[in-house]
Amino acid sequence: MRDGYLVIKRAVDPALVDELVSELDRFWQTPPPGFIVETFEPDGKRKVVPADIQYRDGRTKQLDLYALSPTVRKAIASPKPIEFLTAIFDAPPKAFQGLTFWHGSQQAMHKDTAYVRVVRNKVALAATWLALEDIQEGSGELEYYIGSHRAPDFLFGGTDKWMETNPGDHDRFLQSLHDDAAKYRHVTGKFLGEKGDVLVWHADLAHGGSPITKPGVTRKSLVTHYCPVNEEPIYQRRSEFTPLTVNGCTFISRHIKLV
Repeated sequence: MRDGYLVIKRAVDPALVDELVSELDRFWQTPPPGFIVETFEPDGKRKVVPADIQYRDGRTKQLDLYALSPTVRKAIASPKPIEFLTAIFDAPPKAFQGLTFWHGSQQAMHKDTAYVRVVRNKVALAATWLALEDIQEGSGELEYYIGSHRAPDFLFGGTDKWMETNPGDHDRFLQSLHDDAAKYRHVTGKFLGEKGDVLVWHADLAHGGSPITKPGVTRKSLVTHYCPVNEEPIYQRRSEFTPLTVNGCTFISRHIKLV
């Protein structure tokens, strides 16, 4: 409530993480059907395409890996994170929008509520960041403004927290996060987690990827977004795929059939 995030040490068994990373590496080498990525490589333009290992080391995130892997679902649905998410939602969690990174994203500071919309309650949203290795400083580690979830709402077009209502305000929104940090004295924190550690953050915590100062160093990580099981992300209305529940966590995907 104070800081906008929580770190759960060794939330996922490191042996299970090793199994997950081995599987991820195998998928990159020989992509299975449905293994897709969002990437800005090689031309700087955003695209969602079938995975190719040429994209792995750039500005690329693999989408909804949990849909293809029981191992990944088991890691995401580990007891400690699910217990915490169930407590804050007062309901079992629904996992959606999974993002798997090989390197740091270097994404600008942002708040998830600007881009990820839950239909009825915009802040009925949280996310986890699972360290798939010991994260090194300089690798583009996750950074955040501590306590920024308590800053006043930025309203796109003066009416809505969701960017699509007025995308022309986007640059002003991004700048407002730094302005608020200065005004309210939000200190920058960085997550240098050890393998198996999970960081859980509030929907309105300003966060991003820090600059990569050690080129070639990996930052293998798995991000998952959640809402309560009785809520829906807005894009789920267009999904044709059946949800799957594992250990108290329901998984959905708009991209891939869960297998």
